[in-house]
Amino acid sequence: MNIHVLIIDDHMPIIEGYKTILSSNRLEANLVVSEALSAENAYQILTDSDNANKFDVIIVDYTIPAFEELQIQNGFDLLPFIRTKQPQAKIMFLTSHSEALILYKVIMESHAEAIMIKSDFSSIEMLEAFENVYQGGKCYTKTVLKLKEELLHNYRIFDATNRELIKLLAKGYKTKNIMTELKLSKSAIDKRKAQIREFFEIEKGNDEDIIQLAKKKGYV
Repeated sequence: MNIHVLIIDDHMPIIEGYKTILSSNRLEANLVVSEALSAENAYQILTDSDNANKFDVIIVDYTIPAFEELQIQNGFDLLPFIRTKQPQAKIMFLTSHSEALILYKVIMESHAEAIMIKSDFSSIEMLEAFENVYQGGKCYTKTVLKLKEELLHNYRIFDATNRELIKLLAKGYKTKNIMTELKLSKSAIDKRKAQIREFFEIEKGNDEDIIQLAKKKGYV
């Protein structure tokens, strides 16, 4: 039995390491591995008609060189193309990022079968995750599980708009600029800031207080 795997990562030594780990699988399977070192390279492989419905498992790293032409900035942006071109594939999404807002977006929108923080797992645990995902299971590492429980509980506060609002504040955007970016009125933005302050238990504070606490809690 062959298992066709696509590994998308911009570091060849890491790809080779994954191949070594997965070669020890207990599925009695021979791995046929394809490699992509950038978003553009991955897109070319995914859209090649010769590769239609080819891959059983696709391992995607969050941080990969962008494909500016199609505004694919990272591995997350690549996921819609994977789902469209390889709908049968199981996705393992790996990242070194532990920032809450990045992980929240991945958790809520990626629909990946596995979401794994690199600092959370050993080689054995990666192998087990691969085997589990291939057989139809799910896998989330401990940091993801903890954050998933926390953020799903606070879904209203951390909708897409509030997440973007926090990011813009952290970048130093003023209210008038945020109004343009988010296409919201000043009163709508003020209301959302109030929700965020309430969540962070900031009784009286300004934008800087939101930023400081968001950074402290790992949201930016």
